[in-house]
Amino acid sequence: MMELNQYTDKCLQNDSWIIKKIVNEKSSQLTKWGIQTHSPFEWLTIAVEELGSVAKAILEYEYRNGTKEKIVSEAIQVATLALTIAEIYEND
Repeated sequence: MMELNQYTDKCLQNDSWIIKKIVNEKSSQLTKWGIQTHSPFEWLTIAVEELGSVAKAILEYEYRNGTKEKIVSEAIQVATLALTIAEIYEND
């Protein structure tokens, strides 16, 4: 287990890899699900479920030999979904 200070926000100082992962994730989601149309409640429910997946990945990393890669993957999915929701409401 790492020390707490190693989990400090890095202020997206080197964010190009994150942007690439989000774009790739969005492409994967479109391939898997197509264009999605949901009510605000459904979008929120999907987001909460995805955030639960991040929680599970962190739990497994801390207590069951899970991987950092799984945490990053789940967090990228949450970020992609959050940006999708923002885009929907921005262009509403």
